[in-house]
Amino acid sequence: MKQKFISENRYSRRQKILMWFVFIGIFICGMMAGAFLWQKKTIYTADSKLSNAKKIEMFVERNTMPCSVKEKTLQQRLTENDHWQNVRVYEKLAQIGCEENKEKFTNFAQSERELADAMNYVNDYFVDEINTENMHPCETIEKTLLSNIKDCGVGYTSYCHLRNAEVYSKMAEDGCPENKDVNTRKALDELQIAEGVRVNEEDVERDEIRSAINTYKKLQMQNEAKKYLNKVEKMIDPGIDFIMELQRVIEE
Repeated sequence: MKQKFISENRYSRRQKILMWFVFIGIFICGMMAGAFLWQKKTIYTADSKLSNAKKIEMFVERNTMPCSVKEKTLQQRLTENDHWQNVRVYEKLAQIGCEENKEKFTNFAQSERELADAMNYVNDYFVDEINTENMHPCETIEKTLLSNIKDCGVGYTSYCHLRNAEVYSKMAEDGCPENKDVNTRKALDELQIAEGVRVNEEDVERDEIRSAINTYKKLQMQNEAKKYLNKVEKMIDPGIDFIMELQRVIEE
């Protein structure tokens, strides 16, 4: 009889309390796991109802680089001697930099553009003048303009070739008549190279667009200029005022 009593009460009071704590702990863990899975399912369901455009917008908002970081990164591209490169850098800073600095960078771009034009003007006076006394005016024009042709290396090569194209088109316009076809072909070759070396077509800058339009205009290829402008409008959004400005240049 004593042995039967012991077998029925083989668990002590302390052990029973511990067992209850274990059961309660397992129950709480189960509830927390269920709540987590329910919350995850709710979030997933809510996100799945969003459109792809909204999801992309939310992703961009979470991962967008601060404008100050963009400015610091681009300003490292500024140089002491290449003012046309500085123009492109400041124009890009005005586009993607901090809003409060937009006007400042726009003014810097204009200043660099004026300085670059001035440097080109001054360089024209340092052209080798040997044998120029016996040259025809058109030969002098070509020789002077030829000094502006650059050897385009690495870096912003597309813009360099566009500048060369514009120079050759000016030579075709005002140079010797017998060289017009040669200079026209060189200008078109430079335009083709400029398009070919640009990795992303949508990276074209305003100065590049303006340069290409001016080249086609000097070559009297208004139809090609219009086709190029239509192509640019489809790739990027340069702004209605800028498009109207270029259309006026083509139609003049």
